[in-house]
Amino acid sequence: MPTRWSIGALGEGEGDTAAAIIELLKDYNQQFIGRAPYERFQLAARDPEGRLIGGLLGEWRSYWLHIDILVVTDGYRRSGLGSALMADAEQAARDRGYRGLFLDTFEFQAPQFYEKLGFTRFGSIQNFSDGHDRHFYEKRL
Repeated sequence: MPTRWSIGALGEGEGDTAAAIIELLKDYNQQFIGRAPYERFQLAARDPEGRLIGGLLGEWRSYWLHIDILVVTDGYRRSGLGSALMADAEQAARDRGYRGLFLDTFEFQAPQFYEKLGFTRFGSIQNFSDGHDRHFYEKRL
């Protein structure tokens, strides 16, 4: 095994290197779980005038959909928009025949929202940031 290497941060415009790093992981994982897609999943919500009012950003990982970000602007919270975005994401995972969805959230964001949608908490990091706990959730399909 080589004992010399160099490590450096990736700069702007090095997306090809980041993609190559992902390919290295997929190559290794293939012997265990096959060659799972690793792609972005993105939804945007707009009001009737076309203004951005929310969205969902995620990634397909190892036959699961990881939800990175779900956000709805103040005026549209509690309108059903967040649930609709999550329903679209869940349906997309079902359509692909994937195993489920997973995500994390702070206690001041939306743990009860995800629990209402059928997600199960599988872990927490206490005092993750400035006294706020971070919770991890999954929903198997």
